[in-house]
Amino acid sequence: MMKKKYIFLLVLVAAFAGFYYLTPSFESIVKQVVHKYGSAVTGTDVNLEGFNLKLADGEGHIGKITVGNPKNYKLKNALELGGISVKVNIKSLTQDTIVIESVEIDKPVINYEILSLTQNNLSQLLENIKKNTASAEKAEQKEVKAQEKQTSSAEKDSGGKKVIIKKLVVRGGEISVAASAAADITKTTAKLPEITLTNIGEDKKGASVAETVSKVLTKILNTAYKTIVDSKIADLKNVAEENLNNVVGGVKERIKEIGIFGK
Repeated sequence: MMKKKYIFLLVLVAAFAGFYYLTPSFESIVKQVVHKYGSAVTGTDVNLEGFNLKLADGEGHIGKITVGNPKNYKLKNALELGGISVKVNIKSLTQDTIVIESVEIDKPVINYEILSLTQNNLSQLLENIKKNTASAEKAEQKEVKAQEKQTSSAEKDSGGKKVIIKKLVVRGGEISVAASAAADITKTTAKLPEITLTNIGEDKKGASVAETVSKVLTKILNTAYKTIVDSKIADLKNVAEENLNNVVGGVKERIKEIGIFGK
């Protein structure tokens, strides 16, 4: 009878991302890891919904990874990464560093939400990631050390793992532009350019979950933000100003209806 052993396996998404464990409950464990480290880095709610990994050939699929919006924004999620396919080097599963040959994220949705002319959700997420990554990495390292102390010498080789992603591609993405005050939240859309990242973590012979999540999300968010700023900046200003005027106008009409200003 095989001994129960677990192996961390980073999968992005999210990417994002998380570690797989080779136990009967690895699906629930990977969801917990994605939620834990993704949320720690972004400062928002990060969740993985459904995935499977075929250990025979190293091919896997993730249903969806969602990255929640920061506080004060109307939409629930800032990013929805669905249709994620991964290819893992099976031989690396028993090594200190797991090698993921490829990650493909197809048709992600990025919700760019304007709170004001100087505030938007993508900029806030980028700020959160920059601020939180170092502390998230330290927390991850501390947890790995604690796990190593609790495991037997026979199980230590399947403890905390580092990860290298040879190639990650994001394609077919769409950016929806919204204003928090809007009655009809989606006002315009833009196409997200194809994104390719290579050899993530290779320079360090493997990256942590927190560091990998940080790198991938930063690239996706920066690309989305630059796309909107370069091609839709005038529209964004109009959207924000239009919806501010709509709110003010609606308040005035309501005041007239209840007779505060008199007739």
